[in-house]
Amino acid sequence: MSDVQATGAAIHDRLRAVVSNHLRKAPDDVDWTTVPLPDLGLDSLSAIDLVIDIEETFGAEFPADLLVRETFATFAALESVVSSMVRPA
Repeated sequence: MSDVQATGAAIHDRLRAVVSNHLRKAPDDVDWTTVPLPDLGLDSLSAIDLVIDIEETFGAEFPADLLVRETFATFAALESVVSSMVRPA
């Protein structure tokens, strides 16, 4: 997805698929808007793999200043960062 022009829905769907691959405890019916990612099994080691996967999937470099716990606290926080990576501000 050389996705400077990716739509919000495309980003959401692709990111959800990528994140799901890195979670150990995500049920199929998880409420992505409320459940913290660490509660679904995302830890610091899986977050590193997730960042690499996000960069490869979206063809964009993850901003170093956003490699913080808050970015990975919820899907919405992560989606906001990824959206800013692939769409010009």
